[in-house]
Amino acid sequence: MARPSSPPGNELSTDPAQLEGLLRENAEINRLLREQAELGLTQLHRPIEQLGVLLSRPAVVVTAFVLFLLWIVLNLDIKVITHKPWDEPPFFWLQGLIGLLSLITTVTVLISQARQAQLAEQRAQLQLQIVLLTEQRSAKIIALLEELRRDLPNVRDRPDPEAEALKQASDPEAILEALQTLEEGGPTSLPAREDG
Repeated sequence: MARPSSPPGNELSTDPAQLEGLLRENAEINRLLREQAELGLTQLHRPIEQLGVLLSRPAVVVTAFVLFLLWIVLNLDIKVITHKPWDEPPFFWLQGLIGLLSLITTVTVLISQARQAQLAEQRAQLQLQIVLLTEQRSAKIIALLEELRRDLPNVRDRPDPEAEALKQASDPEAILEALQTLEEGGPTSLPAREDG
């Protein structure tokens, strides 16, 4: 028995050109999000972020360690030869330099983390909006399918409580209350939002 063919456009496409087009669209969305994030940068953010990228490289740690050791060795060696090093133990100037570098690194990391947290919040808000829109679309599709099932004369009309529950969009406030109740250890139920 031959399998009936689906109407064009209803099957999941495996066409490489169409898949490549979808990937290009997704890449364009990501590029636009990056550009939007770049618009929020001030003149001070750019050099600080570049400094953060530089400081995050392992070579910087190794270089700093070697320079600190060289500082100590030279000061100890000069002390032996001339008896007057520029930074005697306990290396006051070296400690000040390390403290200054630590302050610069800490501030750079904090600024970068604050910006990354802001970008993550924007992405989370975008994702939440997409999820809510998808949930509303799903509820509408279920409602339309239920209406179609009732209207078709050759389909048996029967009550379906699960479909009735699913065709209602979720109520975000009720979900938040239920989650708070769950965190407090109480029983929860997630009511649906009544739409008109």
